[in-house]
Amino acid sequence: MSQYPNYRISVEAIILHHNKILLTKRADHCSVGPGMWNVPAGKAKYEEIPIEAIVREAKEETSLEVELIKELNVRAFKGRTATEDFYRVMFTYLVKPKHGDISSFRLNDEHSEYSWVDKHEINDPRYDSLHPNLKQIITGVLNSL
Repeated sequence: MSQYPNYRISVEAIILHHNKILLTKRADHCSVGPGMWNVPAGKAKYEEIPIEAIVREAKEETSLEVELIKELNVRAFKGRTATEDFYRVMFTYLVKPKHGDISSFRLNDEHSEYSWVDKHEINDPRYDSLHPNLKQIITGVLNSL
């Protein structure tokens, strides 16, 4: 057995629309990060490159078709669900809705709420459950606008 049996490539989408970033709150029934604020994210499928995964994940989780603005970050980390350790390489992408259209926006059942935040709202204590690395990346994007 591999020393790292639960090792995958993951992606997260920082979706930018009208100078705001989409935050999503994980539903309480989720095994990873229940009740925590995050951005649309997920694992790349086998034989899928990260940019393909981010387009697919954004569509699955928000019903939005997105296009790449740029890659923002790549990091490796170890995490834990309620039952096991996991190892990830995370690619973070800045994306925008295709044609600026969010009319199809709809959260899937992995999320219980959402919020479009600007550079002032990102520091609201409501979002304290955002991972510090992700919050730093989002803050950098918002401050550059």
